[in-house]
Amino acid sequence: MKHTLLMAVILGAFQLGAVQLTAAAELEGVKLADQLELAGQTLQLNGAGLRKKMVFDVYVAALYATSKSNDAAQLLNARTTKRMQLTMLRSVEGKALAEALREGLQDNLSASQFAAQAGRIAELEKILLETKVANKGDVINLDFIAGQGTRIQFRGQQIGSIPSDEFARDLLLIWLGSKPVQENLKARLLGR
Repeated sequence: MKHTLLMAVILGAFQLGAVQLTAAAELEGVKLADQLELAGQTLQLNGAGLRKKMVFDVYVAALYATSKSNDAAQLLNARTTKRMQLTMLRSVEGKALAEALREGLQDNLSASQFAAQAGRIAELEKILLETKVANKGDVINLDFIAGQGTRIQFRGQQIGSIPSDEFARDLLLIWLGSKPVQENLKARLLGR
């Protein structure tokens, strides 16, 4: 009887530990999966953080990668599938989203790099402008698929794609570059 009870306690403790390892993270009421499947690969939650602008909470950003890393350069240069998931905490017009991404790219690319990506930036802006508005609770996924470029999902539907691995890397600079949109958000995305 004591042996059976002891085994039940040990198994219960082990199962509790397993649940803690696989339980979803939560930030600002947004539940984030510890892992997800994308393009036939399992991605791990690398980190997540809150994007604030002035005093406003704008979105929860979550970065998923094939393997966890706290090294921005390693994540940027890895030719692997990744996802940047943005869960809106307030309503934002598509135009404002497009402008914010453009500014993030301008801050992290040289003038010649920015000019070289002008067509792709215009395509991304067009896609975002067509969304009209991202409401509180809406999810925007930027899926960086190795060899295919960037797929943009909005409200669970693919709304566009930009075939360029280089542009996918450049988009990640907005959050992980030398001049990220928000330093403490970069740190959180890197799991720090």
